[in-house]
Amino acid sequence: MTEKTRTLVFTATYNECDSIGLFLQGVRSELPEADVLICDDRSPDGTADEVRRLKKADPKISLVERPRKLGVGTAHKLAMLYALKHGYDQLITMDADLSHSPQDLPKMVWALKEAPMVIGSRYMEGGQSGYSGFRDRLSRYANQVARLLLGIKIHETTTSFRGFQRHVLETLPLHGIRNNGYGFFFACIYLTHKLGFKIKEFPIHFVDRRFGQSKISSKEIFAAMLLLLRLTLERLRLWPLPEKANPLIEATCPLCNKDIQIEFIPEKKARKGSEAYRCTSESHSCHGRIVQCLSCGLVYMNPKPDSDEILAMYQDVQDDQYLANIPSRMDTFRYNLTAIRRFLPKTGSLLDMGSYCGVFLKVAKNQGYDVKGVEPSRWAAHYANEQMGVPTVRGTLADVESPANGFDVITSWDVLEHLSHPLDEMKKVHQKLKAGGLFVFSTLNIDSWPTRLLGERWPWWMDMHLYYYDKAITQQMVEMAGFKLVNARSYCHIITLEYFLMKLGALGVPGMRVLMSLLPRSLQKKIRIPFRFGDIQLYVCQKA
Repeated sequence: MTEKTRTLVFTATYNECDSIGLFLQGVRSELPEADVLICDDRSPDGTADEVRRLKKADPKISLVERPRKLGVGTAHKLAMLYALKHGYDQLITMDADLSHSPQDLPKMVWALKEAPMVIGSRYMEGGQSGYSGFRDRLSRYANQVARLLLGIKIHETTTSFRGFQRHVLETLPLHGIRNNGYGFFFACIYLTHKLGFKIKEFPIHFVDRRFGQSKISSKEIFAAMLLLLRLTLERLRLWPLPEKANPLIEATCPLCNKDIQIEFIPEKKARKGSEAYRCTSESHSCHGRIVQCLSCGLVYMNPKPDSDEILAMYQDVQDDQYLANIPSRMDTFRYNLTAIRRFLPKTGSLLDMGSYCGVFLKVAKNQGYDVKGVEPSRWAAHYANEQMGVPTVRGTLADVESPANGFDVITSWDVLEHLSHPLDEMKKVHQKLKAGGLFVFSTLNIDSWPTRLLGERWPWWMDMHLYYYDKAITQQMVEMAGFKLVNARSYCHIITLEYFLMKLGALGVPGMRVLMSLLPRSLQKKIRIPFRFGDIQLYVCQKA
């Protein structure tokens, strides 16, 4: 007697409260033994509440609630990994707005007996599309262009109504698809085709959504066009894509505690030892495996060193290159402090967390603040106390004694991405601030044009960086720690030409050492270059 085939039906929802009940009723009617997974991106219309109500009567329904819109592409990646993780034999994905009829599900299941990937097609012979006018022409044209450029002999590349046998999910290199929007759909077909799997279509009657409004934006259309261009270049051997599937990652997200993670950037010759933790480290593109949580969007290193190991590394850091650039560092801190000064009290107690050699403390002291620093590096804390003349505790935030009413301001410059438990540290900051006190910090922002443009060549993928935030994740953490976001802006780095050329050389740009030897060193030190690209953000937050 053969075992029953375990089937998972998946849909991603956003404002589908009016249709989700009818959708689930249709799935249960057509595939009574199938399990259903719903991924909701915090629909404001209460879709998740309706699913929770329906779950009480149907234990075969599972719900993943995400904190915000993270893209339909990441939702489908989540479904694919969920199906693998929970032992399903096949996965069927479709829309919840009833544009895909649940009555077609038995046809999908039957077709999956003959092909490893199946598509319900409105554009093949016998299919029908409920679109009309410009939208119909746009959809048909997009599919024709995709077929031509990608060399795929199927009629439908943009639909989400699909079925996958398990071994396709096990083989697909999902981490190679960076588009989180609707471009994910034709990229997934292209990779399946490239891997040699047979793709079968069957005709469907696609009905324009009966409830709500279309969620595809002009920005997503543009991003999909760029992805199509990249896939075309890959087909012509001008832009390689990964061919190996990423394994299931056995990890729990440190922010949301969910367990569906995907490789974001593969490990690259990670360096160990305190040299990799210097502020001026040149170990760019040297890091451990970087993963993304598909439930909340957090990007972080996994596995990462534990807190004691990290603290030991930073305690041993010594960074003479930093001292050579103190004047430009002071320019940097003066510029950024001036940019946010209107949000800060004119005077008061200020603690700088991860204060390093005390450069910012010196700047803040000169502007009238009663300053104190805390820094794990023995060398840096000694320099701050003895050379900069600013009181600095060697250790961590837990080693700092707060004023009776708490600090007026706590600052942290490029520190949160280095911490093993950043949210816990933010909560400690909250405790040490007085009521209404301010937490000011800068940190990485991977939702920026340099990151998207450079991809894996972005210079801040480094061994010392354990977390990689975007603005939404940062705001989520700020609120979870008990703060209200007051202001967010791009952080400005001001560096010397000498330091700039040195960094370019570390990134592998040829000829930098020769250029440095030709230019007078005094000129290299004199010329200052400001950088404000948005990949580092400055935040001002108030204790709620």
